[in-house]
Parts: sequence; C-alpha cells; structure tokens
Amino acid sequence: MGDDIGTTLSPVVGERERRLVRVVDARASDAWWSDASDGCRSEAEVDRSVEGLSPIFVGRTLEFHDENSGYRFIAASPAAEPDLWAEFVSGAVVAYRKYGVESAVEYDKIIDGVSTTYFFAAIDAKGAVVGGSRALGPYRSVDDAHPMIEWTDPVQQSAIRRVLGECLPHGLVESKMGWVAAGVPKRRELSAAVARTTTYCMELLGARYLVGTAADNALAMWTQCGARIVYEIPPCPYPDSRYRTRLLLWDVRGSRSGERTRELEKLLTSDIG
Repeated sequence: MGDDIGTTLSPVVGERERRLVRVVDARASDAWWSDASDGCRSEAEVDRSVEGLSPIFVGRTLEFHDENSGYRFIAASPAAEPDLWAEFVSGAVVAYRKYGVESAVEYDKIIDGVSTTYFFAAIDAKGAVVGGSRALGPYRSVDDAHPMIEWTDPVQQSAIRRVLGECLPHGLVESKMGWVAAGVPKRRELSAAVARTTTYCMELLGARYLVGTAADNALAMWTQCGARIVYEIPPCPYPDSRYRTRLLLWDVRGSRSGERTRELEKLLTSDIG
C-alpha cells in the first residue's frame, strides 16, 4: 500500500453503527448484513447460526460522496470500468514515481486487471481520478499474497505463510497501491478517505481479514485505520533498501465505526452500474 496518503480518524461507534450489524462467521469467508431493527436477533446469535454467506461486492459499480473531502469514490471492477481503471493505474504510476518507486506498481503485471477484484477511485469535480486503492482476493492460497514476494528470506516466508494461513479459512483479502495525487484541494481529507476506504474490502469481499504492507513512516496512519503490525515478522527492504516495510493485518471485527457504516450504507444503495 502507499505510504503518502495522510491520516484517518479513530473509530467511533454510534447509534447508526448499532443499527447496522456486521457479521463475519468464523467458518465462512463471506459476509452478511442485517438492518438490526426491533425484534431482530443479536449479532452473537446470528454469528453462531449463519453459514454460506455472500459478499457485498459482486461486480456492480458502486459509489458514494465523501462529505469530509468533497470527492466522489467509485468502487468497480477493472472489467466493468476499463477507462477508469486505466486512468487509476496511470495516476498511481505518477504518484509512486515521485518517490522513485514506480516499479512497486507492477504496471505490466496488473494493467490487464485480472489480478484486481475491484478498485476504489477518488474522483474530483472535473471527473479526474486523484487517488484510490485496489483490492485482491479473497485468496485461496497464502502464496497468492504479495508479502510472499516482498519478503525473500525463506525463513521469513515460512513465518508469513503460517500467520496468513491462520487467517485464510475466515476469508483473507489484500489491499495494494494506495495513492493520492499531489497538489489536490483538501488533500489531507482526501488522504484520510483513501486510507479509510482501502480497508472496506473486508466487508465488500466478505472476508474477516485484510493483509497489507507499509513502510515505517506510514505505520501510524495504518494503525489509526485499525491495522495490527505483525512484529514477529522482521521488516524487509521493499521496494528498495531505503524502506523498512512491515506486515500488517486487519480484523473486520475491530474495524467498525459510525463513519465506516454510513459510507458502506451509501455504497450498498448506489449501484450505478
């Protein structure tokens, strides 16, 4: 994930969050939503009884307007929005080139869109893409996760395989290539929104766990988004020796907030394509 996309807000659970119950069953990699009105079963009751669940994102193009930054966010698959996807990837290359790490985008490897389940694109008032991130998974094998490429030491790879292997049965997704364009209005607010939406792939793809990586200078931002630093895995010099990159994990059960719920509700009711 990118290392220059600002800060995000600490989770605050409000009444709206209590009304929208998010359940991830420990035996399934899918997601289930319920409007917990009067008379509905509790989250714990549902968690014990529901199986065979479905992800929220099933190829539809979704959107919401971020009130804090003023930007529009579109969630889509590369196949559904090929022009938007191409603009998103090109913008990421420009953003990463600023730090001399455009190779981390892996342009030739990802531009066909096959490896990306969906992407979030932040759109300005003129319709230009000014930031976003892409989501991968849910994974069927730990070896599909990008940290297996970033860490080259066999001992460390084995340790990563064990950590992620424990997550895999509950649904494991990955977020990559978070970026925000330079010089855009309200960049701080936009950066917070990009960081926040980066983690929505857990709900949208029906997975309990999210894996990512980030350099030391970005760890505070991602931990504010709910990430746990996996300290048992030593840092690696990725994408080059200037960086100390760490392995991060999110658990959707520790990521709930009122703001998160409101934005996911907006996405669920948009369906623009």
